[in-house]
Amino acid sequence: MNLRPFIKTHIKTIMTNFDVQRGPFDSFLREYYKNNKTLGPSERSIISQTAFDLVRNDLLLSHFTKDVDRKCDLLSHISNYENDQNIPLQDYILINYKGIFDVAVQRCKNTFYFRLFQLVSDQYGQKRAYEFFMALNTKAPLTIRINPIKTTREKLMQEMNHLYFKKTLTSPYGLIISKENNVNLSDTDQFKEGLFEIQDEASQICALRVQCRPNDKVLDYCAGSGGKTLAFAHQMEGKGVIEINDTRSEALSKAKIRLRRAGIMNYSFFTKKFKYDWILLDVPCTGLGTLRRNPDSKYRFSQGRLDDLIKLQQDIFDQAIRYLKQDGVIVYTTCSFLKDENQNQVKHFCKKYNLSVVDNDYFQSLPEKGGMDGFFSISLKKN
Repeated sequence: MNLRPFIKTHIKTIMTNFDVQRGPFDSFLREYYKNNKTLGPSERSIISQTAFDLVRNDLLLSHFTKDVDRKCDLLSHISNYENDQNIPLQDYILINYKGIFDVAVQRCKNTFYFRLFQLVSDQYGQKRAYEFFMALNTKAPLTIRINPIKTTREKLMQEMNHLYFKKTLTSPYGLIISKENNVNLSDTDQFKEGLFEIQDEASQICALRVQCRPNDKVLDYCAGSGGKTLAFAHQMEGKGVIEINDTRSEALSKAKIRLRRAGIMNYSFFTKKFKYDWILLDVPCTGLGTLRRNPDSKYRFSQGRLDDLIKLQQDIFDQAIRYLKQDGVIVYTTCSFLKDENQNQVKHFCKKYNLSVVDNDYFQSLPEKGGMDGFFSISLKKN
């Protein structure tokens, strides 16, 4: 795809003004589009796709050129080649520019990204770590979760058959859009009516580990904007108590809008009145399992930040477990595949609070091309 000068100008402005340390790239793009309302849906789609590719591959592309226009040209050339030969960007560069690629790899050994690679290699082995990062440097599939209160997968597939859906294999409510399109799903009537939400399959599976029933009391302690609350709430059939909590008031405001749109009314903000049957604890983490969607987050990784997050996760767990019933279940979840944030934390929690793993089992999805995001989820019960 050859980019028009008009599009390139916007991309150059975006890449010049984005500061990776100040926040997520997708939030920056949303703000940019608010200030540039003349851009149409197809133009925003092209700009977003190209800009995300630039962020995703910046370490590699910067060894060829520092100029954004030339990076765009290289991406366009590679994109055309990919469509013809069906090979990923890294393999294309390896085949056509092996000498420069070898130098780039050596230079990368002195960067934080290489240190992250080493950390994952220590936990999973070098071969698997390489496979993980190759997968995480590709584009994520677009997955939605139907709202079983209002529809079924079959009905929605029929109603929106122009989008070429295929069913997810594990989540009973997921649909993957199997062909590229420029449709803004949030502008569709079906989305506005609360028939579906955009949510990766792994995230859906983690939420469904909250196996709540009518009349249960459930607390989503780190609810954010309510994505996982929406995924488990239908099981309660409008009966019982759902409470949501987050330190960010703007996120809770969004959750309120989404829950009402989905037809879920038995919710409130955290009251601290109850002991709960279920607590979902989707804690802040490195987010390494979602690098395909948030490629800029790899540039914010450091050992110091990981250490801070591990301490924060433990502090949040200490706060939340005070509200769990004696026979209640707390579902600990991250969108990371680092054992320091997952298995090692579970050992710490079980020892400190005399917890047992429900069914002696947990869920983990590891990065693979075309697959789910990398998530971890485990159900812990008070003994």
